[in-house]
Amino acid sequence: MTILPRYLMRMFLPLFGLCLALFTAVLLMNTFLKLFSLAVTKGISLLWILSCFSRLLPYFLSLTVPMAFLVAMLMALGQLSERGEIMALRSSGFSLREMTWPFFALAVFFSGLLLWVNHKVSPEGLHSFRSRQSQATQQLARIDLEPDSFINLGEWRLYARDADRATGDIRDVYLIRTGHDRGLRVSAPRGSLRLKKGQGFVLELSDGTLQLPGSTSEKFTSAEFARYRLFVPLAAPVTVTRAADTQEFKSLHLWEMTRSPDIPRERRNEYMVEIAVRSAGAFSPIVFFWIGAPLGLGFHRFGKGKGFVVSLGILFLFYGLLALGIGLGRRYHAFSFAAPWIADAVGLGIGAWLTRKAAER
Repeated sequence: MTILPRYLMRMFLPLFGLCLALFTAVLLMNTFLKLFSLAVTKGISLLWILSCFSRLLPYFLSLTVPMAFLVAMLMALGQLSERGEIMALRSSGFSLREMTWPFFALAVFFSGLLLWVNHKVSPEGLHSFRSRQSQATQQLARIDLEPDSFINLGEWRLYARDADRATGDIRDVYLIRTGHDRGLRVSAPRGSLRLKKGQGFVLELSDGTLQLPGSTSEKFTSAEFARYRLFVPLAAPVTVTRAADTQEFKSLHLWEMTRSPDIPRERRNEYMVEIAVRSAGAFSPIVFFWIGAPLGLGFHRFGKGKGFVVSLGILFLFYGLLALGIGLGRRYHAFSFAAPWIADAVGLGIGAWLTRKAAER
């Protein structure tokens, strides 16, 4: 690698890393708050949150990598323009191609990487994340003992007149079963509720009575016990099967489903649009290069700040056209695969015009 590409990369890579971290953090913030609230409510460890982020990260990187590439490239070229270095390079005989090929190589690399991420890694990670989140919402990880109040223990409801949070000791206990064997009642003057780390909670009652209703309201079976023990696992059995969203299927699976004659036309359109969006999004770094490179090199004193503002305008236009293409593709079957490519086509057209203008200067 010659001196000029190394110099350009030394300016570009720190800006790219900063923009990538910033955009990813902004997009992840809402999800982080939801996960943190769920972890606090259920008493789940920080390691669980980090493992969820590792699964969700590819989904957000498919958006933030192209955005960070465009912003960092325009800011780097703007910094060169602000210092007058672009003018000096062009005066020294460097062509636009010689000054921009390192950015083009990166754009091609990112597009190839995103093709793999968008079609395979991101759907798998998103499916794993949502499955873990669904399981966590049904997980019982801690119990807040409160005197004179009912608390839920899986299929049981527990009442204690006195409760000690520190020791788990409870007094004047009343226990009702709400699931299988509904109506079973257990009462005892004293007991304890202990956490069995990594497994569940153990409720032990002493010197109490047990009542099981009979076939009529007037009949019931009663028994006394010296010790009654109940184990409540941390993870309750999953009672609801979660239906996977379209974004959670790999593109190969979506393509196979579009060929099934049993799939409704609306659903087939949705699958075709999703495949096209993933491909169009993967090629966005090349589109952003085609627009950003002539913009950064074609204006005198472009400026670092102006580069940032212009990049936001390009992102707004591109993703606005992408959203328009998604809507058209889902509405009209004939355009289900082609419509999401509108943003790329318009971007390449604008880039070709800007390149010609920059070459004439």
